[in-house]
Amino acid sequence: MKHDGKIKPPVTAGQEIDLRIEDLAYGGDSVGRYKGFTVFVPYGIPGSVERVLITEVKKNFASGRITRTITQSPLYVEPVCQYFGKCGGCDWMNIKYSSQAEHKLKFIKFMLDKTSGLQGVNVAPLIKYDNPLYYRNRAQYKITIQGGKLQMGFYKARSHEVIGVDVCHIMHPRINEAAALILEVLNKNKKDISLYEENSGRGYLRHIAVRVNRQGESLVTFVVAGKDVKPFVREAAEYLREKLTGLKGVVLNINTEPGNQIFGRSEKIVHGFPYIVEKAAGVDFELDSGSFFQVNADMLEKMAAFVRENIKKGATVLDLYGGVGALTLPSKDKFREIYVVEIDENASEKLLGMTEKNHIDNVTVVNGRAEDAVDKIMNQYRIDTVVIDPPRKGIHPRIISQLRKSRVETIIYISCNPASFARDIKELKESYYLREAVPLDQFAQTYHVEIMAKLERKHGGK
Repeated sequence: MKHDGKIKPPVTAGQEIDLRIEDLAYGGDSVGRYKGFTVFVPYGIPGSVERVLITEVKKNFASGRITRTITQSPLYVEPVCQYFGKCGGCDWMNIKYSSQAEHKLKFIKFMLDKTSGLQGVNVAPLIKYDNPLYYRNRAQYKITIQGGKLQMGFYKARSHEVIGVDVCHIMHPRINEAAALILEVLNKNKKDISLYEENSGRGYLRHIAVRVNRQGESLVTFVVAGKDVKPFVREAAEYLREKLTGLKGVVLNINTEPGNQIFGRSEKIVHGFPYIVEKAAGVDFELDSGSFFQVNADMLEKMAAFVRENIKKGATVLDLYGGVGALTLPSKDKFREIYVVEIDENASEKLLGMTEKNHIDNVTVVNGRAEDAVDKIMNQYRIDTVVIDPPRKGIHPRIISQLRKSRVETIIYISCNPASFARDIKELKESYYLREAVPLDQFAQTYHVEIMAKLERKHGGK
């Protein structure tokens, strides 16, 4: 069929079709073809046949939602969570974990083949969890009212509407335990609690965060839009002190700024300490409410081990987007000197404190944007190795430009996005060989995947 000289999509919004799911797409959806036309569907599984209601039609693809499963896939498993498909936290909890791993590996290989300009890159097997549940060490709850009661939960899939969640099956059990106790106090004092409204800026309670370490110790944070510690916060702290094993602290984080940033800069201690200590890879990391840290310490140790293996003894190292030094401090006995660049002032201060407490005296902390700091540092010092763990958008172009003209021998690149990783490899391939690419599954039950890569300079390269 033709329309204005172009092929007309064979589906319309509101139409129901029977669709065989062929694959999974990066981003979490499944994908099938209807009369040769691509249709994306959340929660589909390769090998299943689904009755799909078309919700949106674009020029080259359509989107829909499953209304009924006609033929179930052999890759299907019963989700352990009653909120799967409603809460937006997990994409693939209805797919066998072995199949999740296969598709993540396929994403990486596809992106590298498509974008990097390198063909047939050897990608190592995915490093997986032994148990792909209860692995997250931090939760940031939103507060809502459902059925006349306060609930703690997360955003619904593809929305900014909050759904209350009794138990999250990818959170550490101690987090679920803490959340249940907090919720008891909240509902006991419901009439005295005003929830913050982002649009109007009114209200007190914005978020509740819970962080745990591998020892089962926990830090609970009430994020509020006021400076006073309300009675219900003190009551919750006391209740947690009595009931929650391993409670190390309860803090009030004050965030009076508009917008959706979770944590503010100011805190008050309500009980105990304003941080917990995570012992990982031979380093004691002090983590407060807002500290960025990998969501699972066991996986962090594998990442730190990869970094360590690829730092030569006596190297001078530049760690860009370094956070609290989680990836590089465990290699403290290998590098001669390290410069850690981090934009978040709080993380930089934490790192300085940890170097003192861990008696590490060869670390220089630079607070600022990586793309601003890299020129000065690399022009002033002879850097042997660069460790880089950028945000999802990848390495800043100014950093890539500096790396290409530098004398840096080794780049250790930790990526959380196969697409930007492949693009950056393309930009660096004239100057560096991609020697190793090792995928790691830090976020089981989701489409997200990490890549740990080693690049070596081509002598005579541009």
